[in-house]
Amino acid sequence: MRIKKNNNLMQNYIHDAFFEQGHWLLKIRQTLITILAWIIMIIPIYWTLSMTVFVSKHLEGQPWSVPEGKDLFNFFGGFLSKAFIILAIITIGFTLYNNYYTKHHVKRHAIYDEKKLFARREAIKDFYTSKFGERYYRRNDIRYYVVTPENNFEIKAIDKIYSKFEGAKL
Repeated sequence: MRIKKNNNLMQNYIHDAFFEQGHWLLKIRQTLITILAWIIMIIPIYWTLSMTVFVSKHLEGQPWSVPEGKDLFNFFGGFLSKAFIILAIITIGFTLYNNYYTKHHVKRHAIYDEKKLFARREAIKDFYTSKFGERYYRRNDIRYYVVTPENNFEIKAIDKIYSKFEGAKL
């Protein structure tokens, strides 16, 4: 397998034809679709704001020159504002209640046996030291390590070590 030598490693994993050289039809098509989508989004916003917020005297013949349109806009604005405030209060209330419940009602003690945990931790440390060398050497000096067949774990080797040391250190 041949890997491209590249300073930017992310380029080995990301492929986007839009930003590559060539592909002009794709670039033109996606640019036109993006511009069209922005126009489709901006025109209704402009139309609504120009008829309600930026109202002027020359509205004769415009769709919202009658007062019903302004009343409808004001009604929905008030309704959505109140709905947002109520939902914000409910969300903040539920968050505070959940935090209180977690802090005061969820069990505070450990749900595991600490003596058993420490015994297992010591057992596995001893096992790793005998199998692979000192911890400092394993963590800091090794950059590439090949496991020989003699160093492979047997099936249920960790379970055997745990059961052997738990009885001895409890």
